Amino acid sequence: MGLLKKLKEVSFSVGPMVALIALLHFFVAPLPEGNLLDFAIGGVFIIVGLSVFLTGIEIGLIPIGERIGSDTTSSKNLWLVLFTGMIVGVVIILAEPSIAVLADQVAMVNPAISTTSLVTMIALGFGFYMMIAMARVVLRIPLKWIYAVSYGVLFILFAFSSPIMMSIAFDSGGASTGPLSVPFVMAVGLGVARVQQKQKDSDNFGFVSLVLIGPTLAIGILSLVSGPASEVAGELVVRQSGDFLSLIVPSMLQVVRSLVPLIMLCLVYQVLLIKMPFRRLLRVGVGFIYLFIGLTLFFIGVDGGFIPVGFQIGYAIGSVSTTLLLVVGLAIGAITVLSEPSVYVLVDQVQAITQGHIRKSVMLVALSIGVGLSVFLAVLRIITGLSLWYFVLPVYSIAVILSFFIPDLFVGLSFDSGSVSSGPMATTFLLSFAIGSSVAVGGNPTTDAFGVIIFVSMTPVLVVQMLGLLFARTQRKVQKAKEEATP
Repeated sequence: MGLLKKLKEVSFSVGPMVALIALLHFFVAPLPEGNLLDFAIGGVFIIVGLSVFLTGIEIGLIPIGERIGSDTTSSKNLWLVLFTGMIVGVVIILAEPSIAVLADQVAMVNPAISTTSLVTMIALGFGFYMMIAMARVVLRIPLKWIYAVSYGVLFILFAFSSPIMMSIAFDSGGASTGPLSVPFVMAVGLGVARVQQKQKDSDNFGFVSLVLIGPTLAIGILSLVSGPASEVAGELVVRQSGDFLSLIVPSMLQVVRSLVPLIMLCLVYQVLLIKMPFRRLLRVGVGFIYLFIGLTLFFIGVDGGFIPVGFQIGYAIGSVSTTLLLVVGLAIGAITVLSEPSVYVLVDQVQAITQGHIRKSVMLVALSIGVGLSVFLAVLRIITGLSLWYFVLPVYSIAVILSFFIPDLFVGLSFDSGSVSSGPMATTFLLSFAIGSSVAVGGNPTTDAFGVIIFVSMTPVLVVQMLGLLFARTQRKVQKAKEEATP
């Protein structure tokens, strides 16, 4: 039943994207022969793969993640908490499929950039901020101050680093909050919050948005150390769609490399700390089998369908009309967020924790509007060649300032909403769409196309903060009415 439910959910998520591309193919910008069929087949692989993958997360990864978080915190050993945050963060990034896809896209656009160094720094930055995320709950550090200091340091750092690496750095942060890392990080966070003597609802949020900062900061440091990256690194070579059978073995090997460190981590904590009963451990093992199968199918669908066709549709529409490109970007953005599995994990949790005060439907509409605007702005940047500074600096500055005026519950929630909006659909289809669009309008994909993932992460933050201000106003009215009614 769980798998069938996931199949239904993911089908309703990915289906609209396939339908939109079909409409664009038949009425706006025809794709090369066979590409639409390859995209549809890739969509089937992704639907089945994500369904199996999410089922594996639910029965295997989330339970052990919660136990790691709660048992580590229960030990009252701050050093163990910090070490756990660091090691869990590093390992989960090595297993995160969105990072693997991002690294391939970077290599395709600019082979001069070392993807090994890139992934290593992303993992270290993610681990460092996972450590901070766990420590801030234990030590009761206000989340808004961590955001203020972190983004302040981030912007100062990028004032002195390469503009090319800035775009990749922000996208690295967005891609790091993918379908594997988000549920596991949230599970660890729930485990940490559950054992606090004075647990607050706000403790359940902030983990995902904090770990997003780490990879961005780490790539900024890499840029300073390694010097400016080359803007032109050879001819852009995009893989042809189709030929799915040839992708089976490479995809399986990629998944094995991803999951082995995660399995080893869970076994070490099982032996030394959590000691789950054999039956529950066996269930976790079954979950990892689901993860293996699901990730393999996901990579086949991504490499054989979504990435090459995303490039082709971006290139085709960009060649027809830049105005049409803006409109399509708006539509794709609005649909993309509904295709992200991590979004549904978040909105379900929000609805439960707020006891229905913030309904799932309201959150989904707000996020859809926000991401639609995000992609519209990202495409506008591709067309005009404007610097990423003009968008990132004002949006995050406003978001940090607003965090001091909204209820504490909405501080972490708003930033988390942006973080989970940038998952596998953004890293695969949306980024390749941006690269194709950039090539079509004569831009530089390294500087113009990269940055689209962080755009997806930005606008939802402000949208949810607006909901937070509205929620606070409603609560004040209710409180005032109660006081007036009291004799």
